[in-house]
Amino acid sequence: MIVLHLKKISIQGFKSFADKTEIEFKEGVTAIVGPNGSGKSNIADAVRWVLGEQSVKSLRGSKMEDVIFSGTDKRKALGYAEVTITFDNADGVIPVDFQEVAITRRMFRSGESEYYINKRSCRLKDVRELFMDTGVGKEGYSIIGQGRIDEILSTKPEDRRNIFEEAAGIVKYKSKKFEAERKLEKTDTNLVRIKDIIGELEGQYNNLKEQSDKAKVYIDISNRVRELEVNLMIRKAEGLKEEINRCYQEKENIQKQIGELEAEKNRIDEDSQIIRENMEAKDQDIENVRRIREDIIAEINNKRNQLTLLEESRKFYIKDAERLLNEVEELNSRYNKLREDKNQLSSTSSISKEELDILKEDYRLKSIRLEELSEAIRKKEKEIELEKDKIIALYNTIADRKSKFDSINSFKNNITKRINQVEKEIEQLSESRELEKKIIKDMEEKEAAKKEELVAVNKALVNLKLEEEKYRNELDNLYKLINQSKIDLQGKITNYNLLKNMEEDFEGYYKSVRNLMLAYKEDKLLKDRLIGIVADLIKVDTKYEKAIEVALGGSLQNVVTKDEDDAKFIINYLRDRKLGRVTFLPLSTIKMKPANINSRDREDYNIIGLASELVQYDSVYKNIIEFLLGRTIVVENIDHATRVAKRFNYFYKVVTLDGDIVNPGGSITGGSLPKVNNLLNRRYRIESIKKDINQLSKAQSELEKKKSMLKSQIDECSNKIKMKENELQLINIETIRMENEINKHKSELERNDETILKYREEINKLIQELKSIDEDEIKINEEIKILADKRESIEREISESIKAFEESKKVLEEVKKEVTDIKIKINTMENKMANNEERIQMAELELKATMDSIDAKRNEREQNLKSIEKVSEDILLVNEEIQDLIRKKEEKEKELASLKEEKDLLMKDYYLIQSKLKDILDEIKRQENLKNSCSIKETKYITQLDNIYQKLEEEYELSYDEAVKLRVELEDIKEAESMVKNLKEEIRKLGTVYLDSIEEFKQIKERLEFLRKQHEDLLNAKNDLIKVIDDMEEKMKVQFIEYFRIINDEFNVIFNKLFNGGKASIELEDEDDILNCGIEIKVQPPGKKLQNLNLLSGGERSLTAVALLFAVLKVKPTPFCILDEIDAALDEANIGKYTNYLMELIEETQFIIITHRKKTMEIADALYGVTMEEEGISKIVSVKLTDNIGDIAS
Repeated sequence: MIVLHLKKISIQGFKSFADKTEIEFKEGVTAIVGPNGSGKSNIADAVRWVLGEQSVKSLRGSKMEDVIFSGTDKRKALGYAEVTITFDNADGVIPVDFQEVAITRRMFRSGESEYYINKRSCRLKDVRELFMDTGVGKEGYSIIGQGRIDEILSTKPEDRRNIFEEAAGIVKYKSKKFEAERKLEKTDTNLVRIKDIIGELEGQYNNLKEQSDKAKVYIDISNRVRELEVNLMIRKAEGLKEEINRCYQEKENIQKQIGELEAEKNRIDEDSQIIRENMEAKDQDIENVRRIREDIIAEINNKRNQLTLLEESRKFYIKDAERLLNEVEELNSRYNKLREDKNQLSSTSSISKEELDILKEDYRLKSIRLEELSEAIRKKEKEIELEKDKIIALYNTIADRKSKFDSINSFKNNITKRINQVEKEIEQLSESRELEKKIIKDMEEKEAAKKEELVAVNKALVNLKLEEEKYRNELDNLYKLINQSKIDLQGKITNYNLLKNMEEDFEGYYKSVRNLMLAYKEDKLLKDRLIGIVADLIKVDTKYEKAIEVALGGSLQNVVTKDEDDAKFIINYLRDRKLGRVTFLPLSTIKMKPANINSRDREDYNIIGLASELVQYDSVYKNIIEFLLGRTIVVENIDHATRVAKRFNYFYKVVTLDGDIVNPGGSITGGSLPKVNNLLNRRYRIESIKKDINQLSKAQSELEKKKSMLKSQIDECSNKIKMKENELQLINIETIRMENEINKHKSELERNDETILKYREEINKLIQELKSIDEDEIKINEEIKILADKRESIEREISESIKAFEESKKVLEEVKKEVTDIKIKINTMENKMANNEERIQMAELELKATMDSIDAKRNEREQNLKSIEKVSEDILLVNEEIQDLIRKKEEKEKELASLKEEKDLLMKDYYLIQSKLKDILDEIKRQENLKNSCSIKETKYITQLDNIYQKLEEEYELSYDEAVKLRVELEDIKEAESMVKNLKEEIRKLGTVYLDSIEEFKQIKERLEFLRKQHEDLLNAKNDLIKVIDDMEEKMKVQFIEYFRIINDEFNVIFNKLFNGGKASIELEDEDDILNCGIEIKVQPPGKKLQNLNLLSGGERSLTAVALLFAVLKVKPTPFCILDEIDAALDEANIGKYTNYLMELIEETQFIIITHRKKTMEIADALYGVTMEEEGISKIVSVKLTDNIGDIAS
């Protein structure tokens, strides 16, 4: 029985099959026939192609695009080809959880190929692995195409191995061995790479250790600087707090005055509130009086409406009294008529009662007669029933005996059938026993393969975990970089904001300059008269900044104007507003020729240049810059400065890069510089910081992207680990399942043996049972004959009794009819009398109801007359109430006018108080402005204090309270400042310090240790892989040689059978190299000597190839086999041998034969014809065949 078979193939756009074509295949033999060139072989090519064939030559083309339908004169070429083959996988031979498995390949003209398994996208590798070692596939022996049968014999010995390796089931081991060798090669590469990395890291180790030690010294000195600077900032913060307290006290005094004004305001508010309340009370009184007046008007209207209603009521009551009088007269007439009807019904009822009594007596007598007759018939009927029961009992006994007889016959037949069935089951169990043994063997081999796979997956899992750890370490380092970047960015932003605020508030400038620039921002009078401050008009390289700032001195804050008029205007503006004094530099008047220093002097005396040459500025301001800096020489140090001054007879100002000055005339200024306000380059520094912020933001963004990418890689690695763990779990489950399956099959084998033994015992018992049944049959036949005679005698007696019984029944029926007629008359009379009685009672009730209605109507009319009198009285009363309400309304209108006059007087007093309140509020506002001025000062000091707090936080990551805890006694503040300077000098002498080197040294140390461990693990993995490869090679050798010998034996047997004698064999060229050597085929047809394959005739060669193919199929059946015209070279006699032997293989293999030979067609279960009704387009025509002649005839 075929376990797995090809169910159908669907072809579209492949070669000549332009339209979608489906061919269904049944188990057994399917033949495909048709004329040459009709496209038969394209079906075999389609199967080979969908299974992954990549060789264009094998598909009979020049390029892979040739498999796509290329069009005809009438049809356009198609853009893709698609083939799907569907397998019946009900027994789960293919290792997927589907009853049907569909393999699809789709190819486009662009050259792209797609593969699908059950409509799910997959790789070619997945398709090949699915059918590995089943004989199915492009390299297998499931498709033997035109010329392929001859190739088995004519190719080189080493090229014949594929078909034998596929049959031996070692292809999957070869594939795994190849994968293991690739892994081994990769492991060697990794070992070399890790060794290189270790060598590189060992070189970095010593360098980082030195930098790490230097960084630790730097941290110790920095901590001392931190301690001193923190304490200096604490002292400054305490001074600011005192200033803040002074501002607070001033605010308290102002607040006290505001409180007094508020008290006066509250008193006036209270007076205002009293007046407001009086006004509200008057408004309420006015509203109350108005509401009362409205209520009176509403009451008047209500009373008038009530008067109208009373008039209407009186009219209604008068009409209703007249209606009631008419109704009383009508009810009296009805009462008299009802009384007459009642008297007539009473006289009719007494006559009917006498007739009823006579009928009842007659009914009693007839009923007694009927009962006597019924009793007699019942007795007779009982006697007949007893006789019938006897005969039924006899019938039952006879039926029972016959049933028992039939049962015995049936039982006898069943025993015979059971014996046959048990014998068949014993035969099937014996076959099943052999099959179970084979399954157990296969399962044990599969289990071993799974265990090897388990080792490979475990190793892959370890590698993935190492990769994940590497990514996580990279992510940790990246987090540190991101955090450092955030800190740098925040520092830059803080610095930018600070400088920006200072720039906008002109902080650091002289008070008068600051006042002028603030006024310039606000006052339009100054807009076009002022160009800018010198500090904002020049840009200086950082290394010259100190020299230029010292050289300019106070001139740095000079203000540039267009001309003298603008300067004079601004001076008057400052004087008028008392804003202070400022020096102005008009562009129109300032002119100065710079010093002329020749190049020789510059070189000999190490002159860097004139100060005017070292700054950048707009050419418009050239005269101003040369005036300020054109006669100032810049040198490197004080020694060079004294030499230059002497050279020019102390005529020019000479400035050093450290800020020391040799003044004209010879005086020297130098020493430590006070903390400067950084006015020079401030604007350009703001721009520079802004650029730095943008660059840091971009760098931060790049780091974040890198972080996301690393996270993604970690997630991908985690997913792979999870997949490998799942795969590991699945393999473990599969291994356990296999073990359970093996145990199950072994148990099944034992059960088979026990069942066969039980069946044999059962056959012996059944034979004994048959002998006993034959004796029982004779006895039952005799009993049936006696019972039949007795039954006939009783039936005659019953017949006579039934005739007499029928006569009695006729008399009984006549009496029953008379009794029924009398009963009907009695019931009719009784119903008539009952109706009369009911009508009398209804008449009495109606009489009573009519009398009650008359009384009620009379009472209602009397009540109406009383209501008319009352309504008339109410009308008079309501008229009086209306007059009284009109008087009240006039009084309330007078009261309302008086209240409105009183409210107008209160309004005048309220407006007077509100005027006083406004004056007090203006004074409160003035005091509030004074208070706000104090708050601004306080805010300024608080801001400075916050800057100290912020500096503590940003530079030292300390809150003020934490800084106070670090407070130490400073005997001399200046000495502390000097110590900070000296310590910073020590830090400077340390040179470039790489703080991250401490952590990097720690990391590189850990990484070096980790890589050394990894190197060791890779060496172990390499040894494991070598062992796995050796184990697989050994297993492949054993399995290959085992199957090779079996195929050799089968080849000899089949060759002998097909050739009616002779012998054949296959031999390995080199038994020491089983896995790589060639395979020789030796044949000796009957009556001939052992000879070379090439000397055989075409028919002999084909038949030899068929014998070898059949031998392979016998040893390792493939689910299906496509034979494409392999019988072409065989004569009629050999065709018969070929087809006869093929029929012996159909139990295990499904055959699809492409042929022109009639004898081959005759063995087919289904026949498909391929035609070309349309030129260049193949089409399928099917015919199902059967061996039943009757079916064919019909």
